[in-house]
Amino acid sequence: MIIFNIIILFAIIAIFLSAEPAQACMTILVGKNASATGEVLVGHNEDAPGKFLMQTHLVKKSIRNPNTKLKLEPDLAELDLPQEPAKLFWSEARTINQKPSASAFCDLFVNSNGVSICSNNCAESREDNPELTDGGIGYGFRRIIAEQAVNASHAVKVASQLIEKYGYASSGRSYAFADKDEIWVMQIVHGKHYAVQKLSDDEVAVIPNHYTIHEPFKNAPGCSELIDYAKKRNWFDGFESNFDFAEVYQDKNSKFLEKNIYRHVRTLEILLDKNLDDLLTKKIPFSVKPVKKIDIATLKKLLRNHFENKTQYNGNSPHFAKPLTVCNGETLESTIIEFRDNPAGIILRRALGEPCLGIYMPWYLGIENLPVGYESMNPDEALKTHFATSESEFDYSEQSEKNIWFKINEIQKSVEADYSEKAPKVRAIIKSVEDRLERELSMMNMQIMPRLETDPENMTAMMEGAVKTWAVSVETGLRHIISEAKIQLPEIKQKFTFDDTLNA
Repeated sequence: MIIFNIIILFAIIAIFLSAEPAQACMTILVGKNASATGEVLVGHNEDAPGKFLMQTHLVKKSIRNPNTKLKLEPDLAELDLPQEPAKLFWSEARTINQKPSASAFCDLFVNSNGVSICSNNCAESREDNPELTDGGIGYGFRRIIAEQAVNASHAVKVASQLIEKYGYASSGRSYAFADKDEIWVMQIVHGKHYAVQKLSDDEVAVIPNHYTIHEPFKNAPGCSELIDYAKKRNWFDGFESNFDFAEVYQDKNSKFLEKNIYRHVRTLEILLDKNLDDLLTKKIPFSVKPVKKIDIATLKKLLRNHFENKTQYNGNSPHFAKPLTVCNGETLESTIIEFRDNPAGIILRRALGEPCLGIYMPWYLGIENLPVGYESMNPDEALKTHFATSESEFDYSEQSEKNIWFKINEIQKSVEADYSEKAPKVRAIIKSVEDRLERELSMMNMQIMPRLETDPENMTAMMEGAVKTWAVSVETGLRHIISEAKIQLPEIKQKFTFDDTLNA
């Protein structure tokens, strides 16, 4: 057992010290008629190798001076910023400065208009001669869209304008823009070309780390240019009716990668409730109609999936297995977004770290203040230093009391080192905590949602109080995990902010 523990710890250290861009994110998009709640749902795992910390920010709605510009990345374009940016819920992934920096592609946003933005790496695209203006746009792309999008289709419009103006600075990426009514997917090639597709209301789309759009939405901007350019580069010589974006624009060396195909197909198997081994070597559809409507519990299951029904881990951790699982050793955060007619009532369920070893805590978008332990610097400072982080930010002894991420990270590392013994105990506690949180969320929704329009001030206060209470419940759960799984934290500083009376 000691030798096995050492092997696992070396594997974990290797991941933390890696400096490659994010490679394993996963997004599951659920149309409102495919959802058990009747509402659009978005599930997203943010994965990246390296030494990271996660921060949560609420960026207040503001007014900027006209013609305000910002240069976020030294080698990329100086960006024109919206004059009246929306309020943002911002999940920020910070890392020790890397070049190229993985932290340019990890952040998730939901704005006060009710529009969410998340992304997945799709490298490598086939483009080897990208058209870029002043270096192109990278990290600022999602931020600028989030600041001004009024709905998902408007996000596509803003995104297309940014790409056509600057060019996209990374090789290939898929963006999902969602609101209460619809979901749009934009898959971008290095430079100024991209494909767009709208998800049907009764379908579900699964996006790992390859292009998934086959037939681009013909009325979307950029579609005709996409085909013309492919013909010019001698990548495609057929008729428009036969054009397949994913086939034409994905680089041949990044097609059919096992880590992507496996996660994609095994997730579809759950949605369709049948064996799909034949799809491991065939064209995978952009979206499918699930055999039953997708609820929150199913989304949690999909985002936590290790495909134990297909692979035997013999008590070892599945997080470093091959083929790669959906929930894996690089997962920084898992988020489920449940949309509502009133954006303030949007619910985000977030599990920090590996979701199978993390607690999905509910958040209301409409809160004005964060619970203690999720933000260790203000949003302005975070944006200013996003690519200039300091080593001290990642020091457990200095930061563990400011950001719950450090406790969760250390707990999960400890579980990895003795997975067969500790993981079942941890999961039992997680289930108990989440069951309680879901019951409380249901009761809060019955009180808040009918009055959100007519009494927004008091309902905001109720939402904020609920989120703070749930943060306490999560910390209480962590204390139980530490005790039951006999986890030793480095330089133990277990000053939790809970009240012991909440343990019952």
